[in-house]
Amino acid sequence: MPHPKADAAREWLLPISGNGHKASRAKYTLSLSRFKCRIYWIGLSRRVGQPVQEAAMDRPDVAPKSSEADLIDVNEIRDHQIEIYGLGRADEPYTIYYDETNNIRRLHVRADGLNEAEPKCFVIGGVAHRGAPRSLNLEELRGLLRIQKTAREIKLEHIAKGDFLSLLKSRTLETFLQWLLDQGLYVHYSVLDPLYWSIVDIVDSILTEHGDPHLYMMNWRLKNALYAILRHDLPDTVSLFQRYSYPDVGRARRGAFVAELRERLEAREQLLEHFDFMMLKGVLQIADKLESLPYLEDETPNVLIDGFGPFFVNRICLFKNSTHVLDVEEVIKSYIGDQKFVDNGRAVEIHRFAQSHDEAGIQISDVVAGLLGKFFTMIQQHDLDELRDTREALTSQQAKNLALLSELLDRALDENKAFAHYVLSLDDQRNAGYFLDG
Repeated sequence: MPHPKADAAREWLLPISGNGHKASRAKYTLSLSRFKCRIYWIGLSRRVGQPVQEAAMDRPDVAPKSSEADLIDVNEIRDHQIEIYGLGRADEPYTIYYDETNNIRRLHVRADGLNEAEPKCFVIGGVAHRGAPRSLNLEELRGLLRIQKTAREIKLEHIAKGDFLSLLKSRTLETFLQWLLDQGLYVHYSVLDPLYWSIVDIVDSILTEHGDPHLYMMNWRLKNALYAILRHDLPDTVSLFQRYSYPDVGRARRGAFVAELRERLEAREQLLEHFDFMMLKGVLQIADKLESLPYLEDETPNVLIDGFGPFFVNRICLFKNSTHVLDVEEVIKSYIGDQKFVDNGRAVEIHRFAQSHDEAGIQISDVVAGLLGKFFTMIQQHDLDELRDTREALTSQQAKNLALLSELLDRALDENKAFAHYVLSLDDQRNAGYFLDG
């Protein structure tokens, strides 16, 4: 059963982000990064996209729940996002193409550690344009990129290989990014740091159970601080998770788990600003007195992430007036295939899956998603001082490509700020903004 405070404290009205299982929700945050000081909506837990099961058999215009598919009311997922965070242009009709990168499908804790030792940022991304599907002139792009005729489709590896900084050295990447600008295409993306996603329910549990609205306004800084001390020594954090079958800590072990978090906070105080250290210390002291940590009880032991399907569902629901064209990834295809989307009771078919070699937009999206995945993973793996040194050492070609990427991201946000979605710590958001804008 959902925790009795879940709807009031965790759903729409309060800016909390996390990853539990118990109730449908979406969460957001005000990014303090230098992404042009815009509001970025952030969150989306595994609860988003959970089926909305309504009795609709007595209405002929309502798609009934069948044994083969679960109903998802697109408006229940999107309306609060649009109202609270001013995403009104999500109603505009676009054609949106998707690919993905770093999809580990599942993150769980094993006896020998994480099934993915160092999870990289997962990105759903690609390109979009206004209106109905149109020709994207792939042959022109292949010619500009000098793609060999034997290559069946365009992929990132045909443009450049290596990490993000290596990609920035490529003149072919410059040609590709400039072509996107010239074609009037918009970049869209949803990025997730799997480790951050796996940790933030600790803070959500405490704030939800405690119920002080003033602390809710600090949730982003609290999560940022907790993430900083736990990712500082990932093997130690994994060992902690193993001992407590995280996220299924349970009531009996709650006190010991919180005590171990406090020990790590005290030992790593130097990682935090004093204010953040004291705030997190106080919240962990509050946790000692609580009767429950609701999102750390009755969970599936050792499963940190059980799939990325809800992210796709959220994008489809948010842009309900658009056409969504997704690359065939069998797990995602199966997940979405188990859902039936309804809009005001009527079934809607606004997405389709396509093979990348048959769909120009997906091929272009492969490059975009791969590039952004490498960018955000670089941000995730380095601190601000390291990123500052790296940026100052960029060659002229690297700086030119970075400026083109920044222009594409800014232009997309000028068109529709719902094109960008983050589940990242505040530090990583700030660092990404710094690296793009200087």
